Amino acid sequence: MEKKNQKQTPVLIFLFGILLIFLYQGILPIFYSALLKNFLASENPVISTLANLGYYLLFAGILWIIYHKSLKEEWNTFRKKKKELSKIALSNWIMGFLLMIISNLIVLSILGNIAPNESQNRDIIAQAPVFAITLMCLIGPFIEEVVFRKSMKDAFQNKYAFIIVTSLIFASLHVLNGFNEITEILNWKQWLFLVPYSSLAMFFAKAYYETDNIFTSTLAHMVHNTLTVLLILLTTFIK
Repeated sequence: MEKKNQKQTPVLIFLFGILLIFLYQGILPIFYSALLKNFLASENPVISTLANLGYYLLFAGILWIIYHKSLKEEWNTFRKKKKELSKIALSNWIMGFLLMIISNLIVLSILGNIAPNESQNRDIIAQAPVFAITLMCLIGPFIEEVVFRKSMKDAFQNKYAFIIVTSLIFASLHVLNGFNEITEILNWKQWLFLVPYSSLAMFFAKAYYETDNIFTSTLAHMVHNTLTVLLILLTTFIK
């Protein structure tokens, strides 16, 4: 996949990105769950947590195998230009965060509740804080930036098409992850959460496209998730 040639058309690159998404959130979890069902269902929280964490480490390893050459190059570039790229990451995160807050307040005023996916994440953070910190603050941002951004970048000639399309895909999957019943999918009001999710994702995509370095958007993603997790943990302990 790393070797670029004329046969890799934008359509094929885009389809490969979609395949990675299905592999990440659909196909591979089914096989992994079947293989380690006893560990995942273990009454010992340490064993079940490690089993869950193992899946994300496995998928991160798969991504490394696919993109190892460019990931090494981008990491070396990031290290050399860490101040410049970190500044771009933080500035894009701030803009995305502010837009997300505004859009979230509007959606909350209409629906009166937070996104189901966010509610599930809060439960995970409260029940398994170490797992949540490891996954949401470190491994998760890397995986999502590679899957939703890096895998599809070469499929787009236009910056804004890349930002909009990948952000909507990212947001759609996050909204869908919060649904437990088919009736929720058919409830158009729940899809309003596409706005805050895609608002933030657009600036992650923007940071990546402008620097051509996945670790720029990964840093922005990590900062956002880390602050979110810490804030939720703080409010949980205060209660």
